[in-house]
Amino acid sequence: MKKGALIVAVVTAAAYLNVPGGCVAGEQLGDAASVYAKPATAAPDQASGADQPQAPTSQSSAPKKTLRQKVRSLAAKILPGRLKRDLEFKEASAQFPDFCRHWAQNLRERERDNLSKLVFTLKDGSHTATYTGYGEVTTCEAHQSKDGFSIGRISYEEFIYYLVGPSPEEAVRGEKKTISNIHTTEIFRWENKKWFH
Repeated sequence: MKKGALIVAVVTAAAYLNVPGGCVAGEQLGDAASVYAKPATAAPDQASGADQPQAPTSQSSAPKKTLRQKVRSLAAKILPGRLKRDLEFKEASAQFPDFCRHWAQNLRERERDNLSKLVFTLKDGSHTATYTGYGEVTTCEAHQSKDGFSIGRISYEEFIYYLVGPSPEEAVRGEKKTISNIHTTEIFRWENKKWFH
């Protein structure tokens, strides 16, 4: 009876203190100890881990900059053509203002050429003629299409002038009359490092 009481006391103390070694001692003491010993159970918070704070994972703590870099890297692999067109647009848009000034000069030269090639008609004793002239460039802008291609746009007024006089020379020296006014927009494309109509 004394030996049995001693075994029960040892096992009960081990289980009460939740000492892992207590179970091992109970196994070594034989079947009598296993009858009285109850296996220690973990506390609910230790067993499930639900109430324990979780250490942040590397994915959630990754900086946003790294994520953007990954997206850009992926886009570079999928859309290399678009990135190339973006670089082309930087060069194209920087050159477009000079192109607009050159185009405006071409319009003035075209008007002078039209004026030098007048065809007069004699009607009721008067000489009449018409020719095309051009106003100032009012819009000069470059933008990218939906696919990234460089597009240029130039807008200006186009006039039809009417001349009349007793002679062709006097008609040219006289006041010109506007009989038509058309708002014109021309579209240009960037190719091989140049703007084209």
